[in-house]
Amino acid sequence: MSLRLMLSVSVLASLLSACAVNLPTPTSAQLDPKALQWQASLQNPLQSSAPLAERLAEQAQWWQAWNDPVLIQLQIAAQQENPTLQLAQARIREARAKAYSAKAYLWPTLTGSAAGTRSKNELAPPGAISKAGSLGLDASWEIDLWGGVRAAEQGLLANLAARETEWHDARASMAAEVANAYVTYRAYQTMGAIVAQDLASRDRSLALTQDKERVGLASPVDVALLDASSADAQAQLAEMHEGQALAVKALVALTGLEESEVRLQLAALDPATRIMPQAVGFTVASLPAEVIAQRPDVRGAAEQVKMAAADVGVAEVARLPSLSLFGAISIGRQQNDGVTVSGNSWSFGPTIKLPIFNAGRLKADQEAAQARYDQALAAYQQRVRLAVREVEENMVRLNSSAQRVAATQRAVAGYQKQLDSGEAMWQAGAASLLDLEVSRRFLLGTQTRLINLQREQLANWIALYKSVGGEWPLDETQLLANK
Repeated sequence: MSLRLMLSVSVLASLLSACAVNLPTPTSAQLDPKALQWQASLQNPLQSSAPLAERLAEQAQWWQAWNDPVLIQLQIAAQQENPTLQLAQARIREARAKAYSAKAYLWPTLTGSAAGTRSKNELAPPGAISKAGSLGLDASWEIDLWGGVRAAEQGLLANLAARETEWHDARASMAAEVANAYVTYRAYQTMGAIVAQDLASRDRSLALTQDKERVGLASPVDVALLDASSADAQAQLAEMHEGQALAVKALVALTGLEESEVRLQLAALDPATRIMPQAVGFTVASLPAEVIAQRPDVRGAAEQVKMAAADVGVAEVARLPSLSLFGAISIGRQQNDGVTVSGNSWSFGPTIKLPIFNAGRLKADQEAAQARYDQALAAYQQRVRLAVREVEENMVRLNSSAQRVAATQRAVAGYQKQLDSGEAMWQAGAASLLDLEVSRRFLLGTQTRLINLQREQLANWIALYKSVGGEWPLDETQLLANK
């Protein structure tokens, strides 16, 4: 091939390389959520003294506002040396390496070679020893005529972004799981303290009634009733201890700490302050499109759409002609029976490939890639709908839990007043022991229900925090310094 022809092919390749395939692109109507505003809203979710994060960006420090150093320490421990997060980080490293390797296909490849042989053939005269050696350099370059390599690179970069969003989602999920386990522990601890206090009161009543029975002032029926009441409280206390133990096991699994260390941290606070954490609210003032765009899972689904679009481009390029440039330089030396021959050779030229017949395989691959793109887009749209639904449902639950907590607090106050009055009347002989125990059961049941509702309310806040794309702060050292 003449030099002029080779130059013409090179110029044509550079011109064609500017022609890239058109990747499918979703419209804004396909990406944005249908909801233009929230149908549910947080109506006076907490007391006016509760801090509010008016901007979603401030939620990165949301856990700090809980003012619970034990929770913060457990959260930080869970973010370190965690298998779930390590798996996400390894996937990021893999995706980054693949994205870097895609760039290499835009450049030529050079391969060096060296060979040396020493041989003797006695079947052919004169049977002398011959020596041969060669050095070579091969170069090849596949021209990205239609932008297939760039499309593949875009897909790998989208894959990298998707893996990074998975990492952020894993961190936020881990923080939510630790908070829920911690809240559960404090809830059972608080209920256990109430039950233990009630058990002590029942035991005192039992001892007093037993003393009265010995002098004939109480019947065996009253003693049996109080003994059964005490046994019932003991069973409830054992249930509270079981709930605390299971919550500790969950924290051990999430943080990776030894159980003794977890228990030590849980007991670090003064006994008077070992109470349920106080809920910290925030408003969801942004529009659905702004809130949903913050969610890592939604961002990951969007990157999946980009990856599928890139696959469509790669499949389309596979049906088009391809152009490669190849060159080789070789230097050799051979010695045989005292005769030495040396020289060099070189070659250079383009190679054009055109798919002619493949029984429809390449077309089917392109149609399959287009179908995967449609699937990814539908999956994204479904994810957006579920995200809007999660936010709406969490706000509904929070409104309901706030109303139930307020009503149950009133019920606790009323039953406490009834029990106090009943105990005074029973000690004066104006009320029966059965009425007193009924009042006690009502109060204890309502108190434990209140703690469960408060735990549920905190869980709903945590769920809302996660559903609007909450993130764990990246600078844990600064978080500790602020404490």
